[in-house]
Amino acid sequence: MKKTSVQKREYASEHHNWDMTMRASSDLLTIGELSKGVSYRFSAFTGSMLLSISALESFLNSFASFFEKGDSFSWEEYERKSIEDKLEFCFQRYSLEIKKGERPFQTVKKAISWRNSLIHYKPIYVDPVVIASDYDIKKLPQRSISNKKSKPYENLVDRKFAKQFNNDIIMIIQGLIKVSGINPRAQCSYKVLDQSF
Repeated sequence: MKKTSVQKREYASEHHNWDMTMRASSDLLTIGELSKGVSYRFSAFTGSMLLSISALESFLNSFASFFEKGDSFSWEEYERKSIEDKLEFCFQRYSLEIKKGERPFQTVKKAISWRNSLIHYKPIYVDPVVIASDYDIKKLPQRSISNKKSKPYENLVDRKFAKQFNNDIIMIIQGLIKVSGINPRAQCSYKVLDQSF
């Protein structure tokens, strides 16, 4: 029986999905801008806005995965941080100034609040009340089962905010990549080892 030579190979990969998520956000923004129907625009802008903030957190996690574990960085502590705290941590690491009252950070704060109102939505009720036929229903006394006063997420869904969320989050990601040289992308390596058996 003839011996078959088999070469060993080494394979490694890393998967980062933030860029696909950001691309999907941008595509949905474009679809919303081109759509004629109100329902299609609302759906596309909602999806774009949700994916923008999701892409930011995904990027921040991928970005931090490149930090050296020995230099006072703890993945376990980082993972428990809010999106805003992760962003601050990454900016402070590269001595970048954070102007919380200005864009793009103001947008991130608004995006997080908006996302939370979408994900953790609480019903709002209008108890029976007699109204005139021309009464503005937005002026009716509303009652929420939640003690928190937050606007329904749908109040912010439009082209302006979808574009602002998308553009400002891209600006933050590009800024961190530029200053750090860290650009986490999906990749793999494959090489044939010299050994054979």
